[in-house]
Amino acid sequence: MTEKTLKIRHNAKLIRLISSLQRFYFRPTFLGTENLVPNKPAMYVGNHTIYGVLDSPILIDYLFTEHKIAVVSLADHMHFHIPIWKEVVKRVGGVDGVQEYAKEAMRQGYSILVFPGGGREVIKRKGEAYQLIWKQRFGFLKLAQEFGYDIAPFVALGGDEVFDLAFDVNVLLKQKWFNKILSNPKIGSLLRQGEVIPSIPKHIIPKRIPFYFKFMPRLSIDQIENMDDMIVFRDQLQASIYTEIEALKSYRAHDLEQKA
Repeated sequence: MTEKTLKIRHNAKLIRLISSLQRFYFRPTFLGTENLVPNKPAMYVGNHTIYGVLDSPILIDYLFTEHKIAVVSLADHMHFHIPIWKEVVKRVGGVDGVQEYAKEAMRQGYSILVFPGGGREVIKRKGEAYQLIWKQRFGFLKLAQEFGYDIAPFVALGGDEVFDLAFDVNVLLKQKWFNKILSNPKIGSLLRQGEVIPSIPKHIIPKRIPFYFKFMPRLSIDQIENMDDMIVFRDQLQASIYTEIEALKSYRAHDLEQKA
């Protein structure tokens, strides 16, 4: 295995600058802050909203500015193939989601921000709002187990509602001619069989919908002894996040009614 080296770039001032406009525009509310433990790193696991760039900076900035929790975000590989943008991702604490990079960040004592749905979960299609597209991924739990990190679940609400989709990429993926293109090994690999092709929104400017974040109680993974235990834990984690998303929707409706 090729040895990986990693220099964490967590530029708090830049993170604050990037999130400032988003905080003004989306007026985020943070709940469950009593569940945050600043002096013990953890693996923060939650749902990824469409396009993945509107709520993540707010979350990263809030954790550091308000609670002194520096998180390293495991980002999809595709971010690091885009000139200029990849430097921005690095400077806000993002690293390529390579296992050894994650381990090095954990060795340095950082908390880790993980979206198990990865790039596919941000490339939302019609009808996939707030869906956890985790597939059969368990690597994040194995990493947490190796380093003794608790799982710190959270949910984000609002981000999947700011865009209406004009073109659903599912329409393209159903076309025989396009599937023939994807059958080319190089093209299919590059596009991950269509997974990284985004749907197109009707409008560039997102709707001004208030964002809500909820931090759930931390979960120990000490009870995981084998793969069966890990599957049960992951399924229960996913179910709890779904439950909290629905609860947060109800809270938001009441909260906005009270503020009206």
